[in-house]
Amino acid sequence: MGYFELIAELPPKRSFNKIVSIASRLIELADSLDVPDAPLGYPSPSSPVVSAALKASMRNDVDIIAHLRLLDTAHLGAVNVAMAMESLGISRLLLLRGDRPSIGSPCSATPEDVAATIRGLGLKVKVGHLLSLAKPVQQVLQRVSSGADFYVVTRPWRSPLIGDVSRAAHQRNAKVYVYLVVLSKANAELLSSIPREELAMPDEVKEAVSALRERVDGVIISSPRDLESQLRALREARSAL
Repeated sequence: MGYFELIAELPPKRSFNKIVSIASRLIELADSLDVPDAPLGYPSPSSPVVSAALKASMRNDVDIIAHLRLLDTAHLGAVNVAMAMESLGISRLLLLRGDRPSIGSPCSATPEDVAATIRGLGLKVKVGHLLSLAKPVQQVLQRVSSGADFYVVTRPWRSPLIGDVSRAAHQRNAKVYVYLVVLSKANAELLSSIPREELAMPDEVKEAVSALRERVDGVIISSPRDLESQLRALREARSAL
């Protein structure tokens, strides 16, 4: 494997000054930022808009992965967002269906269809798809053949299927990133519905990075509602490289 990327998740907040403050701390330890879009389908500042504003507010070379929920966005609207991301210097756009919206009716665009249109228009923004290892193996591997530029794998990080996904993606010159969701006392209640084996304890971060660094292209480190835990995890991850 070559370069291993440390990516920090940065959930949007209503105060942009707070977003910039948190982003500035995270980017001291991370190589890039990952900005979710309306987690769990609840109203939240738009990931593409926040990502573009961060790009303009912080040093210009900061790399950001913006998310776009297609349950909230029609096909043409998604392509318009991709065009805007390209013009504003956002290099990666993760297309996902997302959780059912808590407000309004869902749209019908799919990540594969939108990605095909983006490629057909010759846009330079790199398009990613989400992979859930909870689905059947053949279904997961079939999605890896969808032609995305990168894939983001949701938990669990210990799954032996990650190696199969990575090999299939690398054969197509696509990158693979794995979410590491760090459990702490501060977010234990929030993450209580997630099986323990799908989470990483703070003292497991080094182990996870060591196990993944030869198989995938990077990790996205998240610790919902616990910034200090996330910063510690990033330091642990950096020390394992």
